Amino acid sequence: GTKVEAINISKPKEIIKSIEPDTEVIAIDEAQFYDDDIVSICQELADQGKRVIIAGLDQDFRGEPFGPIPKLLAVAEYVNKLQAICIVCGNTASRTQRLVNGLPAKYSDPTILIGAKESYEARCRKCHNVPKD
Repeated sequence: GTKVEAINISKPKEIIKSIEPDTEVIAIDEAQFYDDDIVSICQELADQGKRVIIAGLDQDFRGEPFGPIPKLLAVAEYVNKLQAICIVCGNTASRTQRLVNGLPAKYSDPTILIGAKESYEARCRKCHNVPKD
């Protein structure tokens, strides 16, 4: 396949400044970590005739809508929702289980952890566990 160098962007508005005029396709990964500006930037790029491909988690570890993804889903022409296999029972997994020291993260834990010693597993609705405090 073809390889293309990625550009590290910290704020959505940097995307507009970083693309060449002849760019036809813009791919954005981990879109759940951007602020809501990503929605208007993607709309602007699509209005210019660019193909915008976005990847990101639609739910956080609690199973709740994650960042700007719900708004991006609402304005997308096409949506492909991928699912994994539940690590516990083998059913279709639609959730992400955060584990801290091998135990499910609590509901009150921060949505985004930086530099923490956490891990994540694919889980189905039944096996997903987020203890209330």
